[in-house]
Amino acid sequence: MIIKALNTFSGILDLSALERLQEQDPIEKYPFRHFIRPGESIEVDDKFYTLTSIQNALAGGYIEIGNIPDDPNMNSALVDPSYSGTTLAGIAGENLVFGDIVYYKNDAKVYKAKADSATTMVCMGIVTADALANASVVLLVDGLIRSSSVFSFTIGGQASSASAIVYVSETVAGNVTQTRSTTSTHIVQIIGYAVTADVLNFKTDYTYIEIA
Repeated sequence: MIIKALNTFSGILDLSALERLQEQDPIEKYPFRHFIRPGESIEVDDKFYTLTSIQNALAGGYIEIGNIPDDPNMNSALVDPSYSGTTLAGIAGENLVFGDIVYYKNDAKVYKAKADSATTMVCMGIVTADALANASVVLLVDGLIRSSSVFSFTIGGQASSASAIVYVSETVAGNVTQTRSTTSTHIVQIIGYAVTADVLNFKTDYTYIEIA
């Protein structure tokens, strides 16, 4: 479903509030919060949102539409925890929690990625809501994700700094790290960079290096 802002409208569209309408249905609990600018179109998954539910939520005051600050900053639109960006539906191969990074296995399910083996790589998404094994899960594949309980980053993005950009952890499955591996046979894959101490710009590159 496509939502298009009027040419006169600029603000924040917060669909995460829809969970208040159907809290008994966990599928409505995936947050969706996005800056929308005049004339901009955004697409939401019909599986999670319908035009009727959005209109009802607007009429009932459940969805926030707020003004973009004079100095727009995408970070300010992200409540803690939440995310904004392009998502992909999948099936969890094991129990997953918000912030886990995952790889796609040949059983068509996703599992926690870990950079100490090529069999648990490459990372292709980050989990946006807790999911039990064999349940549906929504993955962020390109965008921003915030969590002060999951992330504690050093800010920066210089290639010259070993602790600047963000990689798949080689020690804890599903975790991210800012320490680039130097261990033989381990995999180095950049999955984004830190915008703030608790905001990750997740933009995974499927190119990876295996340490000789």
